[in-house]
Amino acid sequence: MPKRKPEGVEEQEDEIIWIGTGSTLLDLNVGGGRGNGYPSGAIINIVGDKSSGKTFLACEIIANAFHMYREKLKWKYDDAESGFTFNTKLLYGIEIMPQNPKERFKSRTVQQLEGNVRLFLESLSDDEFGIYVVDSLDGLSSEEIEDRADKRFKAFKQGKELTAGSYQMEAAKFLSQEFFRTLTSMIQKKRVLLIFISQIRYAINAGPFQKQWTRAGGKALDFYAYNCLWLKTIHKLKRKEVTIGVLVEAYSDKLKAPKPMRKNLVTFIFDYGIDDIGANIDYLFDLRGKDNKLLKAAQEILWSPESAEKNRGELIEMVENDPDMKKELVERVRKKWNDFEDSIASNRKPKYGALDE
Repeated sequence: MPKRKPEGVEEQEDEIIWIGTGSTLLDLNVGGGRGNGYPSGAIINIVGDKSSGKTFLACEIIANAFHMYREKLKWKYDDAESGFTFNTKLLYGIEIMPQNPKERFKSRTVQQLEGNVRLFLESLSDDEFGIYVVDSLDGLSSEEIEDRADKRFKAFKQGKELTAGSYQMEAAKFLSQEFFRTLTSMIQKKRVLLIFISQIRYAINAGPFQKQWTRAGGKALDFYAYNCLWLKTIHKLKRKEVTIGVLVEAYSDKLKAPKPMRKNLVTFIFDYGIDDIGANIDYLFDLRGKDNKLLKAAQEILWSPESAEKNRGELIEMVENDPDMKKELVERVRKKWNDFEDSIASNRKPKYGALDE
């Protein structure tokens, strides 16, 4: 039988560039169990409250892609919110955003964003692919909103109150009626991963059986996004009573791939990045309890029957310095993940019978 296309992605398998997240478990989560991360040509939405790792994750995706593909990758980090504070040169060896705020790139309105994304798409040659990050969607206004603000200010200076006027096409409506409809096919063709970062908002009018949290972008982002990933800080990681990182739960609320609605833990260390080795060891050896805090078992880990017991820190150091152990750790984590998926599969007989080979 011919290869099946990944759901939600139009290109054939050999045209897709897979973009890892820097986390083995998250790659399994957002990849529907494939473990490859995100496909190029997709739109994704990373949502969370403050300090939940949204910007951190976007930077990790770029850094991971750069160190894997080098000159084939081009990226644009759109600092729409003017809130970027990471020293990515120190963390990853590349400058994802200039340290000088005056040198940074940002869109002010959704209309400007459309133009900037188009320019970025046009800049890519046939042998390149791209990552465009919008951080964040909440920081974007619209031309209509800004025009009304100018009119209100003029009326204010004249001692008047401006009450008339139409809302016309606001940011969410523009995204729905213009942005996604015109750019989605171009994003797929040019193999660009478009990342929208969003802040969570309390849904004021939500009913008792509706979601209590929402984010900017409207229903259009729900429809066009390959993945909506919600990040929630579980607890802070401390050393000598000082917070050095956060443990975050990642939940795929929407995924255009098999096996959506999966969760995993991601460890962010402020001066390191995503601690993939540590998270993999935690998952493989079940080192975190119901409250996601480390169990006593973290002091007595047996890597293999013939090895001596190690504590968590010692095992992390061993894996970090042994490429073969690092590779084996990833393979064992993927196997455990997929073994669990197999254990909950329906295993039903095909509803309409098997297709002819």
